[in-house]
Amino acid sequence: MPAAIAQTYRRVMAAAGYLNFGLALIAAAVLFTVTMMIFAEVSWRYLGGRSQLWVTEVSEYSLLYITFLAAPYLLQNNRHVTVDLLISGLSGNSARALRVIIALLGGALCVMLTIKGVQLVLDQYAMGMRRISVMAPRSWYIFAAVPIGTGLMALQFLDQIIAAISDRQEKT
Repeated sequence: MPAAIAQTYRRVMAAAGYLNFGLALIAAAVLFTVTMMIFAEVSWRYLGGRSQLWVTEVSEYSLLYITFLAAPYLLQNNRHVTVDLLISGLSGNSARALRVIIALLGGALCVMLTIKGVQLVLDQYAMGMRRISVMAPRSWYIFAAVPIGTGLMALQFLDQIIAAISDRQEKT
């Protein structure tokens, strides 16, 4: 890889790494906040208070954000669920080829989900769609996390492809 391209690539991946970490922190904060909201809701009901329907709704929406904002960071640091028994049992070139194939498939899926996610969010924005619920939020607010997360995961799969081809050791 030419030096200028390699330097630009390193800068892009470093910026993506900071973004992934920031989004993972946001996901962790959302998880903590929702956990505390549910704890307060259960305690309130135990003490005889009425159920607050919006707590359930917020916790449901937050699951999407927690998942898609944290996933790129987990993929970047190889902390996602993976079955590497087959790869670890293969020789160098076979293992490398399988790593490339797996990253290509994962990247292709993430690119497809990103494209469809962007289309969905733009359609929902253009139509002004709202969820039919207690809070009635705009639908695109809820689904915006999908193309963000899958787009960043596609970038991480590209990094895995380049790492496998160049035989660079992945982070563990």
